[in-house]
Parts: sequence; C-alpha cells; structure tokens
Amino acid sequence: MHAGLKRNFQVMPGAEWLELLCKHIPDRYEHLVRYAGWYSNRARGERAKKSSPSAAVALASSDEPMASEFSARARATWARLIRKVYEADPLECPKCKGPMRVIALIENLGVIRRILEHLGQWAPLATERSPPPGSTASWPRHANLPLTYHPVPDIA
Repeated sequence: MHAGLKRNFQVMPGAEWLELLCKHIPDRYEHLVRYAGWYSNRARGERAKKSSPSAAVALASSDEPMASEFSARARATWARLIRKVYEADPLECPKCKGPMRVIALIENLGVIRRILEHLGQWAPLATERSPPPGSTASWPRHANLPLTYHPVPDIA
C-alpha cells in the first residue's frame, strides 16, 4: 500500500504515465544508480546499529560495507546446505546437542595425521587389496562369479 495514497494503484492518463516512466531512464552515456530499500545507505546503517555499535563504525569506515555481512552469510551457507541435503546439523554437538562453531580449518595432512594418531582414530587406507574369497580355479568355467549386493537407500 502506498503510504500517502492509501491504495496500491494509481489512475492517470497514458502520457503522464510515460513521462513518469521516462524519468527513470538515464541520459545517454550516463548511469543512474539508485539504492532503495535493503541496499540504501540508511537501511544498511540501521542494520549495522542493531547488530552492534562496533559494526556501525566498521561499516562507516570500510570500503566494502557489505563485506562483513556477506562473509557471515557465506560462512553459514555450507552448514545450511549440509543440513538441507543430509538432514543433520553439522554445527550441533553430538553429545550435548548444543551449538558448535568453527574455530579453525586444518588442511595440512601431516597435522591431521598427528591429531588422529593422538586420538587413536588414524586408520590408513590399505594399499593392497585382499584376494577374492576362494580361488577361481575351484569354480566351474560356466558358473557365475559370486557377487555381493549392498542395498542403496532411496533418497527422495
């Protein structure tokens, strides 16, 4: 609803409508950028004030004012996607069901191995495969090889 007109429509002649429409078209070789609503400076500043006073200062001094807000959303995106796909919250403690947060990301394989060895969780991958059960010579030539079947759950 329009605040002043108290309705969501306006009746006007076609020429007046075209005149109002053309006001939004910038002149040749010019760009017209208007920030309204969520992206306006006023709305961004009010959101920053509500979140924290220090964020408002950082927002005013930063070259990229939406960077902190964007990075917070990006950090939460992976958890939201895992929750959506696997129907499990990766940031929920399995013991107490309380919220967890990421404090570090370890990518060095040596460090990961030392941590897992310390916890008794290190299980290196087997380099050689074990031979199949029984020898193939014991099977008749026309017989089929024994196959294992692992049922796959339906994912809807």
